[in-house]
Amino acid sequence: MKGITFYSMDGCAFCIKAKSFLAEKEIQFTEIKVSPGSDEWEEMKEKTGSELVPQILINGEPAGGYSELVNLHSTGVLNKKLGLPDKDSINPVYDVIVIGGGPAGLNAALYASRKVLKTILISKNIGGQVADTYDIDNYLGFSQIETADLIKKFDEHVQKYGVEKHVGEAVTSLDLTGKIKKVFIGDKKTYFSRTVIIATGKRPRPLNVTGEKNLIGKGVAYCSTCDAPLFAGADVAVIGGGNSALEAVIDLDKVADKIYMVSLTPLTGDQIIINKVKNSSKVKIYTKYDTTRIIGDKTVEGIEIKSLETGDLSLLDVEGIFIEIGLLPNSDLVIDTLITNNQGEIEIDSVCRAGVAGVFACGDVTNIPFKQVVIAAGEGAKAALSAYNYLINQR
Repeated sequence: MKGITFYSMDGCAFCIKAKSFLAEKEIQFTEIKVSPGSDEWEEMKEKTGSELVPQILINGEPAGGYSELVNLHSTGVLNKKLGLPDKDSINPVYDVIVIGGGPAGLNAALYASRKVLKTILISKNIGGQVADTYDIDNYLGFSQIETADLIKKFDEHVQKYGVEKHVGEAVTSLDLTGKIKKVFIGDKKTYFSRTVIIATGKRPRPLNVTGEKNLIGKGVAYCSTCDAPLFAGADVAVIGGGNSALEAVIDLDKVADKIYMVSLTPLTGDQIIINKVKNSSKVKIYTKYDTTRIIGDKTVEGIEIKSLETGDLSLLDVEGIFIEIGLLPNSDLVIDTLITNNQGEIEIDSVCRAGVAGVFACGDVTNIPFKQVVIAAGEGAKAALSAYNYLINQR
């Protein structure tokens, strides 16, 4: 039999989606309604070898269900089999586009794929900001694991479900209006989707002092995991008093000769990490000190710090400066489109809806409290399930 034969059942969400998809693409089909135990049901099982609905035959050959149908169309295979012109396989319409490759984005892509949604993940890298830490000891199931290994496990799990990915280039703009959203990567590529999940995370906050911009990459760094090995045997400074600064000190303690820790406030991180830092003979801590300028021409030669109590200035001779004073949300793409709080975080509701139909957000870019890997991953799952619920209620 030439053309598409489509076995469907009343109340089947993916049968409805498949019919809508075919109607949208103006592809003719013959629908056969089935119910368990009926003659049509037995015919479907015999021809396709499956009891799952929908089941689709193309020219009499089993082709699978809704997900396989969408994939065949997006690659141009469906139109080729049917002898139709390949109108839009170059620009397929996805069910879900996930923007961001950290724990939130990866888990969102995983859950969307498990719901048999046509999904693509777009990110400049895989791992997100968590890749800037060395190890994690508070992710359920792992008493301690190096971050690179955990990210690899995340990515392998996502790959298991065949999620399409565009990695290496950042999204430059979005059009979130209308039922079909547009995601732009410069003038090179445009992606189309019925829903978008924003999981872009955060980035390091700069000090904004004299000498900082000019010396980035010349002694000024924001990632101890990435750059600590470059300062073996050197004297360095870490700016900040929270967990990220403390962890940077621990990273540097393995390679540096002397470490100065400079904080505006008393140390605010976890006590177990504070104790570890204070027990190092390499570390000297300056609390209630402001960093006023970074000294150096071609490379860092030192920093100037000022006591908040006495106003006295001190010069520290260092070759490297690690700035660990917090993070800024990567919400620039949507700052004029979605509601954000006074910190620039995307405001979401309890199911990750971001205030525009079909748009969801998750992870550290949002206003959820407690920025932790396990929480970000959970929010990613929630966002994907919310996107799924949104899609199955569309007609």
